[in-house]
Amino acid sequence: MPNEKLSREALEKKIQMLESENKILSDFAELSSEWFWEQDHELRFTRFFGLSTASLQRDQNLFLGKVRWEMPVQGISQEELQAHIDCCHQHRAFRDFEYSVPGDNNRLQRYSISGTPFFDSEGHFAGYRGIGRNITELHSARMAVVDSQRQLLQILQGSPIATFVIDKEHRITHWNKACEALTGYSAEEKIGLKESWRGFYPEPRPTLADLVIDQAPFAHIKQHYDQELSNSALISGAYTAESFFPEIGENGLWLHFNASPLFDQAGQVSGAIETLQDITARINAEKTEREHFQALQSAHQELQNTIQQLAEAKKLASLGRLIAGLAHELNTPLGNMRLGADSSKNSLDQLRSAYESNAVTRDRLESFFQDSSDTISIIQQNLNRSINLITRFKELSSDSLPSTPESFAPKNRVDDIFALFSGYCTDRNITLFNHLPEELRITNFSESFEQVIYCLLENSLTHGVKSGEGIIKIDYEKCPDGIKFSFTDNGKGMTEKDCEHAFDPFYTSNLGQGTSGLGLYRVYNLINTVMGGKIELKDNHPGLKTVFFLQELNCQAPSSLK
Repeated sequence: MPNEKLSREALEKKIQMLESENKILSDFAELSSEWFWEQDHELRFTRFFGLSTASLQRDQNLFLGKVRWEMPVQGISQEELQAHIDCCHQHRAFRDFEYSVPGDNNRLQRYSISGTPFFDSEGHFAGYRGIGRNITELHSARMAVVDSQRQLLQILQGSPIATFVIDKEHRITHWNKACEALTGYSAEEKIGLKESWRGFYPEPRPTLADLVIDQAPFAHIKQHYDQELSNSALISGAYTAESFFPEIGENGLWLHFNASPLFDQAGQVSGAIETLQDITARINAEKTEREHFQALQSAHQELQNTIQQLAEAKKLASLGRLIAGLAHELNTPLGNMRLGADSSKNSLDQLRSAYESNAVTRDRLESFFQDSSDTISIIQQNLNRSINLITRFKELSSDSLPSTPESFAPKNRVDDIFALFSGYCTDRNITLFNHLPEELRITNFSESFEQVIYCLLENSLTHGVKSGEGIIKIDYEKCPDGIKFSFTDNGKGMTEKDCEHAFDPFYTSNLGQGTSGLGLYRVYNLINTVMGGKIELKDNHPGLKTVFFLQELNCQAPSSLK
């Protein structure tokens, strides 16, 4: 039967062609990143083919004869799973349904499946055919992005630095808690609006973030922020500025703010982020430091003026020793102020560094406030000490040389000085004796003579005589070429060492009492430089005798002594 033989051969040939096509399809399936599946009319899996078990990370054949929801499905809500079941029962096509199941290594595998129903020749539902993909790595990457975004949002919200973000349309997308506290506007009130200015300014105007998005030129930005505006050293297109905001807080605040552009994958500006930090405490601290520095400069200038006056009057026979002594006395308070200023600067630098690294905390700010207060107190104490010393030193400038000497009676001038201390001495049973005769006259500088007597008396009362038994007297003696005055007390006297240094500037035998050691130094300069005489100390146990001799300016003895 030739026809039957031909029919069999044709059938075998067709079968071979189908097997060849099936082999080709199987090869393509193996090379594909997807696998294929079928379900019967009861939605039970009838076969899987395509990817290997190793690629799928599970043995699909374990689920033959089962429906999909009989698998240990995870990673979707119960509502999502029920919606998928309803879709299948309604014989509708579905795409990209995602779920997770444990793999052979107990690691969750994420799959995405799509399916379409098929029907038999009579139109009855026969099952589903579809494809699936293992998207575990993609899903992990997506979740990592979601987690990263969530973490970034938490960082933004938890930051103590006020921060807001706007998109390229200038709409606010983020407004953190610190920004809420700073401006008084909640995120719910701000997000989605094009009003980033509200809360910082009384009327509409661009914020620094708005200008960054617009890529405005520096000169244009400068018109809005003329104080401390600069380009960022780290980020292209970013700016930093400082300004006073009178609308924020009770008395306004100084803010340091930065705005940086945000870019999409194509490198185009997609938004901007702006951070704002309250630097009012820093500004006030810098202002206080400047004021103290200016006061120190003023004191220093006053000292320079005093020294200049003394130098011009040529009354510093030992100018080098005076400057050395003054520098020694000023060294401690000036050094303390220098340390205080350096400490304040270091605290500011550390605070600025912490701010730039977003590491500023409330504890650090409170510590900075306390340290600044302590430093300012130290500077004030030492500044007052320096000013007092300079004030005492400045008195030397009052010894300016008169234009010409005048004739005067020394007795009358001594009586005037003694009268100033009479009450003080009477209360302490200290007796003052003026043994100068009324007829004695001197042609010299009367004011300088009064200052000499004043300083000698003050020195005796402070360092020499004791209450209840003190005696202070002044005598004179005629010499061939002048007159010698002797100022004597019966106090405790001086040691040999004290006598050697008594006329040195700032030398005192009793620290913390009386003057700062300029009294006898002043006397020395008045007599030797101004009045043209000489002075020396002599031991007069008990007590001390100060002898000064005047001859250069025509000292005249009374006629009865001639």
